[in-house]
Amino acid sequence: MREDKEIKKHCPCVSEIVTRRLSLYLRCLLMVNREGDAYISSKELAERFHLNADQIRKDLSYFGTFGKRGVGYNIEATIVKLKEVLGLTQVYNVAIAGAGNLGTALADYPRINRDSFRIVALFDRDNRKVGTKTKTGIHIYHISELEEWVKKLNVRMGIIAVPADAAQAIADRFVESGVRGIMNFAPMRIQLPSYIKTISADFKSQLEVLAYYVSKIKIGE
Repeated sequence: MREDKEIKKHCPCVSEIVTRRLSLYLRCLLMVNREGDAYISSKELAERFHLNADQIRKDLSYFGTFGKRGVGYNIEATIVKLKEVLGLTQVYNVAIAGAGNLGTALADYPRINRDSFRIVALFDRDNRKVGTKTKTGIHIYHISELEEWVKKLNVRMGIIAVPADAAQAIADRFVESGVRGIMNFAPMRIQLPSYIKTISADFKSQLEVLAYYVSKIKIGE
């Protein structure tokens, strides 16, 4: 991916595909850890969660030695290491542009707003919403105050949940305010400097991809 090549100029990163798998391994290991096991082999991990054992070993080898031959991976130690690799040993303040149904749902979603991520503000242009709070108490500021509060609250990640025609301008303002990572839910591709990591999360586009495959499935032929 061109985006991956560009961001490598600014950070010693593995590809986004590998990063996604590391995140998956972490979630799997957290599940196993809750059951009280101390060790697990790559084969056991792969069989249990329908993964590829060779791929697990290869991905983890990028970051040093994790397991012991014949013993497997120390689950707690591997969880700690994966959190370090993924940058999850610190808390990231996150702001959301757009306090509509999607923006407020994301802000109040408990699995997002915990551990290493903290939603600290929403921004909107609707004066009826400005000055109010979400169900979980996150303040909604006027969109004109974005730069001010992004800097005050030390926001490092931004989420764009505004209409497509406003997405690029909001992304530019996030970047100018110091944000270095953006998740874009608007149905358009935004153009940003190569040192800014952008992830698109267009639900409709993903459903259209799914529709393509579902429409091609032929059962009983």
